[in-house]
Amino acid sequence: MKRILLAAVLCLLPALAHAERTLELWTFIDPAGDNPRSKALAQIIHTFEQQNPDVKIKPTIFAWNQINLAFMKAAQAGKVPDLTMLNSGRIQRVVAANFLKPLDAYLDKSGQRADYILMPNAIGADKKVYGVPYEVRALGFLYRSDLLEKTGMGKPKNLAELVASAKKMQELQGPNFIGVGIGFDPKQDSAEKFYIPAVVALGGKLLKSDGSADFVSPQAIRVMNFIRDLVQKDKVMPLDVGLTGPDQVRTLVEAGRVGYYFQGSHWLLTLRGKVPQGAKMDFMPVPLMDHDGVQPVFVEGWNLGIPAAAKEPDLAWKLVELWTSPDVQIMQAKVAGYLPMRKSAAAKVDPNAPDTAHIKPLLDVIASNAMNFRWPLNTDALQESLGVAIGNVMADKQKPEEALRDAEKSYNSMRAY
Repeated sequence: MKRILLAAVLCLLPALAHAERTLELWTFIDPAGDNPRSKALAQIIHTFEQQNPDVKIKPTIFAWNQINLAFMKAAQAGKVPDLTMLNSGRIQRVVAANFLKPLDAYLDKSGQRADYILMPNAIGADKKVYGVPYEVRALGFLYRSDLLEKTGMGKPKNLAELVASAKKMQELQGPNFIGVGIGFDPKQDSAEKFYIPAVVALGGKLLKSDGSADFVSPQAIRVMNFIRDLVQKDKVMPLDVGLTGPDQVRTLVEAGRVGYYFQGSHWLLTLRGKVPQGAKMDFMPVPLMDHDGVQPVFVEGWNLGIPAAAKEPDLAWKLVELWTSPDVQIMQAKVAGYLPMRKSAAAKVDPNAPDTAHIKPLLDVIASNAMNFRWPLNTDALQESLGVAIGNVMADKQKPEEALRDAEKSYNSMRAY
């Protein structure tokens, strides 16, 4: 009997030695999709599983604007993944709640900390790092450079020139063409990404030292009036476009119906593959409003965070190391159009290849002219309150100062939650 049991145990040993471990990844990108970002993620997962044949990555997919909140709820319930994507504009709330594991020991052990481009919001009050970006992007205008060339006008040096060229594009393309597409849906993110940098570029502030709202200023009113004029005066952006979100505007871009689309640089390669044949897409940072030049650039990225209660933290870091390795960063730049978050990788991206030619100029702008803004813990409250105000001003339901006063009250009532 003992011999039978021993034989059975010996037979099981190879199976036990190769027992599959599961690494749960929360992501807003579906690796089964057919877009460039999905393909890049699928390649990373495939490579990791090849390198670690006893590990299977289990992706759980959330909407991009829901994953941070979903993780907060999961952490409160004690049911977390091993690794999660977290938006750089909202990770600070997760950090403050102590739901993430500090990554300093891993970074120091790697000997590569100085090579990482880290996002300020992922660094806690204790100066520890709680998230590592797997990509960086700049916000600006993805624009129809073929149509701009047809207008005979040069690349806009300020926002007035951008509006003028958008009007000219509409004249050339007919009544169904949209000169400027910025979707200010309060539940999405263009209020924080377009409006706030524009106010900051003019020298305005939005928050007091105690974190409460300080929305009403000459700079803020000026930006509100600029956005209103896009709809009501210059008529380069229909009201229904302004009231929708960036994802909805993108469908119009893919149909070839938008001249200037406000979004992140990471969409450039995807849109080049979606727009009608003959259409040409390029990217430019947002120009200044009052004189020639470029606004301080809104920079963001998606962080990889390891939950404090993760079951496989060391294995999760192993995936982070692969994901942020120079080789993978260069692959992502070529396949998905991401800006690398490793300095050594950025230096190796081909500046002459069509799909990566935009990367070095953007990284240079970011290095010298990134927006400096201290984001509050509740960015969602800031986005929603300002988004509602912008919508009311665009629709001529409120004057800018009245809308901003109401937004102050709304934000101050929501910001603690």
